[in-house]
Amino acid sequence: MRRIFIFATVVAVSLAMGMGSMGALAQSQENSTNETAAEDGIQAGEDYERAIDAETRIVDWSYSSGRFTLTIEADERRRISLTEAGTFEEGTSSFNYDEVRLEEGENTITFAVADRSGAAVAVATRQSLAQGTGAIVSTGAVEQNPFRHFGGESGLFSGVIMTTALAGIGAAYVVRSEESGVVQA
Repeated sequence: MRRIFIFATVVAVSLAMGMGSMGALAQSQENSTNETAAEDGIQAGEDYERAIDAETRIVDWSYSSGRFTLTIEADERRRISLTEAGTFEEGTSSFNYDEVRLEEGENTITFAVADRSGAAVAVATRQSLAQGTGAIVSTGAVEQNPFRHFGGESGLFSGVIMTTALAGIGAAYVVRSEESGVVQA
């Protein structure tokens, strides 16, 4: 009876540690952190200004849910081209491209990009391309947790602790169940 109770206790503890409460808790904490960062979006600082060419500037930008909103100031009417410039997987892929006519003054443009581990949009005019330049607005690379498949750091370490504890319990059981101690083979 005692052996059955010990076995049932070990099984219950291992299930609770490995698949139940600790792994789910670590995963929910990781997801809530990532969702909060994605929902808030990213915005430029107060004094942000980036020249595209001598007469066109990006004066403000924001990113939220796969869309950049750019505020571009132009000294005269001109056309700009927008190209998705985020990180891509190895191999062939596609990207978004658009050409927009700017009026003199401030213009607000919305440009869709694919949600990846970092998003960016490249902006150029004919004048900037002739100079071999342009501007890029980027959210920066979003680092992924290498332990995400194991429930994050806490999920990985709880698994290591659980494995070590179960090995110790097994070794203790073998030593205690032998009548004359461990027999050398």
